[in-house]
Amino acid sequence: MPTRADDSKKIKPDKPYDEFPLFAHPNGQWAKKIKGRPWYFGIWDDADAALQTYLDQIDDIHAGRDPKRQLQEQAEGAITVSDTVNVYLGSQEERCDRGEITRRHFTECMGSCKRLVNHFGRRVTSASLRAVDFSGYRKSFPDTWGASAIGLEIARVRAVFRWAAEAELIAGVPNFGPNFKKPGVRAKRKEKADREAEHGKLDFAAEEIQSLIDSSDGWLRACILLGINSGFGNKDCSGLCERHFDADDGWYDLRRSKTGIPRRSWLWVDTRESIQAAMSERPVASDERDNSRCFLTRRGYPLVNECTTDSGTVSMSDNIGTAFSKLLNHLDEKRPGMKRPGRSFYSLRRTYETVAGNTKDQVAVNFAMGHSDESMAAVYRQGIDDQRLIDVAEHVRQWLWTRKCDACNESQFSVDAKWQCERCEAANPAEELS
Repeated sequence: MPTRADDSKKIKPDKPYDEFPLFAHPNGQWAKKIKGRPWYFGIWDDADAALQTYLDQIDDIHAGRDPKRQLQEQAEGAITVSDTVNVYLGSQEERCDRGEITRRHFTECMGSCKRLVNHFGRRVTSASLRAVDFSGYRKSFPDTWGASAIGLEIARVRAVFRWAAEAELIAGVPNFGPNFKKPGVRAKRKEKADREAEHGKLDFAAEEIQSLIDSSDGWLRACILLGINSGFGNKDCSGLCERHFDADDGWYDLRRSKTGIPRRSWLWVDTRESIQAAMSERPVASDERDNSRCFLTRRGYPLVNECTTDSGTVSMSDNIGTAFSKLLNHLDEKRPGMKRPGRSFYSLRRTYETVAGNTKDQVAVNFAMGHSDESMAAVYRQGIDDQRLIDVAEHVRQWLWTRKCDACNESQFSVDAKWQCERCEAANPAEELS
């Protein structure tokens, strides 16, 4: 039963129920002591409203933000985090429409902005964010994220507020603090070493790539050859058109779609023949704009297809990655270890970089792969002799097609999957794909 302290004071009510988190303060409000000080959430007569106010404000209080100050800043027209990211995404979408950034990058920015708003809430103002707030957001990242994923998320979030400051939406760039920085080289190096110690390296041995090529056909075989011949990625293969390379001389010459950096490499005869064989079986494109592509799916779609939803997000359909993964799974049954965490079609590009680097002509390797070069030498360099690019491609070719005889273990160069050993004359059959 309510008790009366004295006749001059109001009767303090009991809690509506035992688990009610607030207590009745003598000033006539429901209150709670948080982080060493009392906070007030509403009058005694409306316990439900006080509880709702408490639930709305508790996260801000624990994060060190004063809810009353937040409301005052909003009343004075201070922009919230939600409004900040909405204006930022509107600007990014315009850049996407102009072709300055990819639709996929825009989707990744949308994901980061959504996580940002979900963490801080819609009422928090951008000007109120402090180093402790960004440190708390960093702690909320999933444990499954590696150093690269963490670094990309932090970079995208920092970009939001830098842009907002330049656009004069906020007075200045907030203090992100010492904990909201991209992981350093040491952290990435340690993560890579731990992964390799547990699962092995991500590149392929020559024998493994031989099995991949010998066990595939059609556009998948051509894509595998492009991956190890010139370090092609999934989108590089999907975007390949007949006008991009010379089927007679073997030269591929095109800026890389991902970075726009000039790229030139020499394609082996085997690679060109596989491309032309896949083109001869190519179906009719479902969209006239894809008629020039060398490779299409059975339904006439690009091998890597980006589909934009009504909300503006992008879903990726990667037929190359899917088919390559299935092939790895199949070969892993006969050659355990082929399939391992992190190994994908892109590992062919890693292998090409590793093997081609042994030529000690890193400039030619970078040019063939379409890597950026920010050195002063790149500013003065006016070109690369074609023979250097041919030498790099031929070095990888010799490394790849050196096979070992099943009978005598003698190493010999042979492009043909079925070959006869010159030493013991034993026949070496190809691995058949069932």
